[in-house]
Formats: sequence, structure tokens, C-alpha cells
Amino acid sequence: MKLELFKEVLKRQIPIDIGKPISMITYQLDHPKNCGDPWIGAYSKHGFWYKFSFGTNNDYEKIVARAYDSDSYKMDYNSLKIWKTIPNCDCRFIVAKNQSDEPLGSIIITYCNDFAVIGVYYVIEEYRHSGIGCKLFDEALKNVNQHQTVIFHSMSHLANKCHRFGLMTTFSQQWKFATYEISNPSAFSTLQNEKITIIRFNNLSEVELIALLKYDNNVTHLKRDNWLKEWFKQENFNTYVAFKENEVIGYGCSRETAGGYVLPILIGPLYADNFEIASALLYATLKKYYNPDDDYDWDPDIFAIYRRNVYFIVPNENTQMITLMEKLKGETGTLKKERLFYITQTTNKPPNVDFSKIFSVTDMHMSVI
Repeated sequence: MKLELFKEVLKRQIPIDIGKPISMITYQLDHPKNCGDPWIGAYSKHGFWYKFSFGTNNDYEKIVARAYDSDSYKMDYNSLKIWKTIPNCDCRFIVAKNQSDEPLGSIIITYCNDFAVIGVYYVIEEYRHSGIGCKLFDEALKNVNQHQTVIFHSMSHLANKCHRFGLMTTFSQQWKFATYEISNPSAFSTLQNEKITIIRFNNLSEVELIALLKYDNNVTHLKRDNWLKEWFKQENFNTYVAFKENEVIGYGCSRETAGGYVLPILIGPLYADNFEIASALLYATLKKYYNPDDDYDWDPDIFAIYRRNVYFIVPNENTQMITLMEKLKGETGTLKKERLFYITQTTNKPPNVDFSKIFSVTDMHMSVI
């Protein structure tokens, strides 16, 4: 059998014109554009049909999974249930869905005391820039009263788009938060400080719990006792409180978030009066992942802290936290800073927070700080 000449085969390959892009086939949807009531059924600017509904926990889990895969958001699957149980807080979860009842985007707004916090603002990649996100944002803001300050911790690439909703960028460096990742930290044991008294949250007495709530109020100037108590009750939270002569001098928390078989570990909140206290609290929150006596060459502990990825969301001006992360990283671990960061948008002045004691923050999707 005689083979065809190679140059003849080459002529049939794409692109036909060398050096020019492959010609694309353009599809035009004949659907209406940018019209309709989203609660009944509407069309986006690109002709995508969608409909709003109040989301279920199943919808939330789908959004969490998609947001991690596409944007590496650090959320866990249980948060929505907790937010809905907090007394005196009204939590609304709105989802945009297609005709197959699959989520296209979402937003949550929680009305609590003087604040309305927006989070879980997400549109899957295929439907971005079609106007669905703007409709979700408009819907979330409808029930905000004039006495409430809206707070939205936006990703940096969205910051300039928030002004259309009446939000103002807080230009203070204190309200900018960078995400750091430590891979395979090798100096965990150096964090320990036995001179500092540390008690697990679940073991606090009533008096100690009141002291913790008072400490949080002094740092954040927020009325969030109910939120804090419910938030720290979650099973996947490792929360510890530091004391000195019955006075709280800091508290810290770690939790596993969605993402893969070996889950990422997120540190926050981590509040402390000084570097040494923050270091001791970080040790306490991560200690459950450090069991070298149960780690064998023939049966390695894949959940050990020195094989994990640990994440921190840090106020820009907290240079002490950089030093603490370097300490945890050790000689063989790696520390990197993500390119995108959080920048807080508000409709009024943000709360007067004592950032000197905030080493790492908690959920940027539904908490004020």
C-alpha cells in the first residue's frame, strides 16, 4: 500500500492558513435579551434563561463545590445551616437556576443588627458577564433598611464594579485581606508555649465563655454573641481560648473546608494580644493533625499537618502574622501569597475594629470580620 504524500495530508490540517487563528463558528441565540422577571423566568443579556429561587442546602453544597473548583473559595458545606439557626439574624440564600434546575449563580445576605452582610456571591464561569450577577446583587439589596450598613468583602477584581450598587471601597489597608497558603509546614512543634493557659472552647465554663464574648466585643466592637456561640459549636471547628489570670488574651480556630480528598485547613479567626499568644493558639488549633508516632513509612499519615495545605486570610498591615507563618513553614515548607485579595466595600463607615489583635480572619463570605 502506497502512503499518501505528507504535504497532501498537511494541506488538510487546521488551520489552513499558517499563522492565522482557527476560524470560529458563531452561534446567535434567538432568545429575548435582558428581559423578564427573575422570580418567574428571565433572559440574560446573552439570551440565557434563568429563574431565581430561595436556595436549599443541596444548592449551597453545589455552589461550594463549584466555587472551590473554579475560584478556590474556602467554604465548608455546613455554614448555611449554622447561619440560618442564629437568633435575631435573617439569612436569605438566593440562587439563579437554568431550566434543568442546575444553579448558575448565588448570593447570600444576612441582616443582623446594624449590618447587612453579603457573601457567597458567585456565578459559574460560562454565565459570567451576562447580567445575572447584577440581578442577584439588586435582589439581595432590596430589603436593606436605611439604618443598616451593607458590608461586602469583594475579590479585588470585582472592586471597581461595586460602586453601581451604592457601595464604597474602604481604602484603608486594614480592610484589605490577603490569602496565604503554607504547604507541608515543617516547624509545627516550634509554635508551642506551655507558659500560656489554653482551654478548648467546648470545655469553657459559663464565666469563661462570658469572658470570651467580652474579649471579642472589645476587639471587633460588634454585637455578635449569638453568632459566635453558634459558629464555634460546629463539629469541624477546633477552637481554643488563651487565658491569663481568668482574663481572655486571645482565641483561635482552625477548620477543614471543601476541596479534595485531603481537605484544606483554614485558620481563622485568630485574635491575640501579641505574637507569642497567637503562636501558642495556632499550635493548639493544629495539634490534632500532628501525630508522628502513628506515621509509618509503610502507612503514611496523609492527614498529618506536615503533609497538608494550611490557609490564612490576613489583614494587609499585620506584619506579625507574616513572621508567624514563616515560623510555621520551617525550612522545607513553602509559603505563597495568592494574587487576588479581598477588599471590603460598605455603604457606610466600617466598624472600629482593633486590627492590632487580628492575626487572621474567619469566613469572608458571611461575617463582618
